[in-house]
Amino acid sequence: MTEKYQSYTAADFIQDDAFIQWAKSPDAAGDTFWKQIAVLYPHQKEVIAQARQIALNLAELSRPAYDEQEAGLIWAQISGQMEDAPVSAPVIRLGWLRYAAAAMVVLLTTWGIRHWYREPETLYAQRTRQLENVHEEINETGKERVVQLPDGSHVTLAQGSRISFPETMGGSKREVYLSGEAFFDVKRNPSQPFFVYAGELTTRVLGTSFTVRSFEKENVASVQVRTGSVSVAAHAPRKTQSVVLAPNQQVSFFRKEERLSMGLVKAPQPVIPQVELARFTFNNAPVSTIFDALSKAYGIEIVYDKEAVAACRLTSSVQEESLFEILGVICEAIEADYQVSGAKIRISDPHCN
Repeated sequence: MTEKYQSYTAADFIQDDAFIQWAKSPDAAGDTFWKQIAVLYPHQKEVIAQARQIALNLAELSRPAYDEQEAGLIWAQISGQMEDAPVSAPVIRLGWLRYAAAAMVVLLTTWGIRHWYREPETLYAQRTRQLENVHEEINETGKERVVQLPDGSHVTLAQGSRISFPETMGGSKREVYLSGEAFFDVKRNPSQPFFVYAGELTTRVLGTSFTVRSFEKENVASVQVRTGSVSVAAHAPRKTQSVVLAPNQQVSFFRKEERLSMGLVKAPQPVIPQVELARFTFNNAPVSTIFDALSKAYGIEIVYDKEAVAACRLTSSVQEESLFEILGVICEAIEADYQVSGAKIRISDPHCN
């Protein structure tokens, strides 16, 4: 079972026999196992590296400075020269003294890490510690896990993530607290807005579907919208920023820079039924008509020069292609280029014969 390692501190690692054995005598199997742990729990990668260095330092401290047999011979010579002395000399075993000192260092280091080394308390811990009648769900499995909230909303919790929420969702608003990543499918209720608190980000919706990602040890937190619209606020020490997101838009919050950046999701999804999109067939249609239809189908603004494409006509149909694949085919046909600029798509340099 590897789940225990996701919450290990450095002190826990240096008391784990398997970890100590690998740190002191690494082999291929150990390298593979601990690399897998770092992949499963990315937030533990730095902790594992720190714990390994501590283990190596302690191993070096506990190494004998010289051969004990040689020390015994030296003491025998000294004893022989002192046979006539009235007081017998004590037997001093310097090697064992060094071992004892090293053992003491191990104990003090472990105790010090446990009692003096404390990671800063996360916003998730600060907030949930003050709640009453709260229920927490933790995904310690190797796959996504679906959690149903008291209001009927559904949350798909990613691996290594946790969420807390009241056992009942009465009052003027619904509130949940997230550490990690989750996809929310929120039951619409205009009279009771839904709030997600995830690190510095606060996401407010009425009823929609969206993804929030906010792992404490990652520099970037984000919100991606699939349907509906959401309001996102970033509460940083120096300033508070907010944006409103539409479908297929996302916002990223860069913690070190305390900066919000809006853009499009990597794989935009249609905001109309896929069946309806598949019926899009264009027979010698103006390219402007095609761009406008795609803009409506995906809820994304496509910016182009209407005069420059006025003479462009195209015969095309939409099947299983993604938005960017469709745009690639169109732009190749009219010898144009497209690029994502913020939350928009811009078409440039068309050449229509």
